[in-house]
Amino acid sequence: MASRLAACESCRKAKLACDHQQPVCSRCQKSRGVCIYRTAPFKRRRVEKPSVRSPDPSPSFEPRRNLYPNPGYLGSSSHAAIFKHITPSTDGEQSTSTQLLGSDNASSQWVGDNHLLLQGADILRHLLTTYSLSAMKDLVLFWLAKGANLALAEPFVAQCAESISQLFTTHDENWHLVYAQRLLQNSARPLQFDASADLQSFSAQFLDHHARWETLGIFFAAVSRATIDIPFFPLLYNTEEQQYTLRRLATKLSDFSLEISLSLDCLNDLQLIVQYENFIVHSYVDGDQSYHTWRKLGDVISSTFALGYHENLEAKPEIPLFLMDLRKTAFARIYSADKNIAIFLGRPPRMNKRFCHFQIPSDGTILRSIGCHFTWHPDARAGYRADTCWSALCASLKEEVWELLQDKQDADCVRRASVIQRRAEEQWEALPPQFRLESSLKQCAQSPFDRDFLAHVRLNHLHVLFLLRLLLLNTLTEPDIPIIETAGQMLALVVELILLRDQLTNSGTGLIWKVAYYGLPAAGIILLALLKQHSHSTRGMSRTKILRDLSVFVAEVQIGTIVKTGDANYALLSKATQTMQRFLDSFNSDAGQPHDGGSDDANEDWAALLSQDLWDFEAGFWQSLADHPSLLVLDPPLPNV
Repeated sequence: MASRLAACESCRKAKLACDHQQPVCSRCQKSRGVCIYRTAPFKRRRVEKPSVRSPDPSPSFEPRRNLYPNPGYLGSSSHAAIFKHITPSTDGEQSTSTQLLGSDNASSQWVGDNHLLLQGADILRHLLTTYSLSAMKDLVLFWLAKGANLALAEPFVAQCAESISQLFTTHDENWHLVYAQRLLQNSARPLQFDASADLQSFSAQFLDHHARWETLGIFFAAVSRATIDIPFFPLLYNTEEQQYTLRRLATKLSDFSLEISLSLDCLNDLQLIVQYENFIVHSYVDGDQSYHTWRKLGDVISSTFALGYHENLEAKPEIPLFLMDLRKTAFARIYSADKNIAIFLGRPPRMNKRFCHFQIPSDGTILRSIGCHFTWHPDARAGYRADTCWSALCASLKEEVWELLQDKQDADCVRRASVIQRRAEEQWEALPPQFRLESSLKQCAQSPFDRDFLAHVRLNHLHVLFLLRLLLLNTLTEPDIPIIETAGQMLALVVELILLRDQLTNSGTGLIWKVAYYGLPAAGIILLALLKQHSHSTRGMSRTKILRDLSVFVAEVQIGTIVKTGDANYALLSKATQTMQRFLDSFNSDAGQPHDGGSDDANEDWAALLSQDLWDFEAGFWQSLADHPSLLVLDPPLPNV
């Protein structure tokens, strides 16, 4: 007698005929739903009284460990490079993509961390029973309609949102555990591609009934980011507390989605994308100074090296063009983030051009590259790829400035700095005219995304020049005219961004990052310049405009329009603006009178303390600035925030 075949859960619940195809039946294939077959379909479950000793029955997850860890990319100093000369590989090169993705035989043994999986399933159940999945999809689509997106996962966000919204169709007992297991099985499968593959065939491997934990990671990263940019969405939240709760839950599920997929030890392109976007989410949720953000960035860099994406990607065989550009985009954004976060925190960068092949995407934005010289497409449009290219080019120069800082006593330092400055100016002139902001931002008639993009392009360029001039200063307490002029331009543009914030769309970096990364150092240099001057006609800047910009900067932070008490970067911005306010009070109280800066001995002691680190513009800098003798007569020292 022929054995009976069980229908999948979707067909069984709908009381429809199932053709029993594995792994997905025809009906589920057509409806793009998740096709799940029960492990023991014809076994009756005995009804027993619940017991304290016996937990509720649930699908079990038996972790089967991969006995041999995945080594990832092995470079020229590894044993593999030596043995390659003894037993050369058939393709003539270690194929990073296929080695890391694994084979079908190996993938059957990859089952993730059992504890992580159960926790992820519980968070999934809690989130989807608290909030409507279709409403979260609508939130993400509304966010996308405003022009925003995830910078690296941009091609997949809308598809993941549509796919996830159709995924969880049943909510029976232990449904979350069943779905968690199916997502895990899909995550364990390698992503297949060849030279003829396109974006659609590649993404089909993690959408609809092929959805993975990584798919959830992308979607809920987008949900978390959308709650930051959209202050009011009645279907999900009406108050700041509700908004904050959803953001935290979405971030937590994105965290678990990432950790579960990484626990499979089968690192791939999709996991790297989720890692990067998860790092960006934490920079918003935890703050740019948070150790969690710093560690997340380190994890992304480690994965980049493990995948071998720091090598020349064009030398890799059988990689389709869309995937090569995606990998170049990942490298460029991670490389830029490494430099910018390192400069912001005053810590060593972890990706060095000496050990990396510098590369940026070229899909319609960059026409060609010769060495370090890149030619932009004359009709290039503002977008995340263009932002990626420009940020990476600026980060490359910032790395050289950073290295030069370590050799500041070198007799050749000034010449090397002038070479970097010339390259920065040539790089700016090489931009297509539509990317260069030459006037006030409020005079631009472009879209909200384009205006934010133009401002960030300009700020990035000014920041390179700012760091160069900062490098050449003998002491912070005596800023020269070039750095004062550059700082004045940076501050003016940041203030414009603050005032026009409701007319802008995030083009790659948020407003708070621009305020903290560009605005605070610029404001600090200007305050130092004003404290040093004894007349009301400060060379290199309009004193009236500078004071107006500082006043607007302080007022917007103090009234909570750009950062609120409890926000991640509130402490840093609050302490800085307290110092600025004390300066403004001091200036207004002494208007029309020569300012007595205090005794020379007191000024010298203060200057020696401030000049310990040229690139430190964090809380310590602002406390030291507040201790200037001319400000101490006004108020007691700043309180700890």
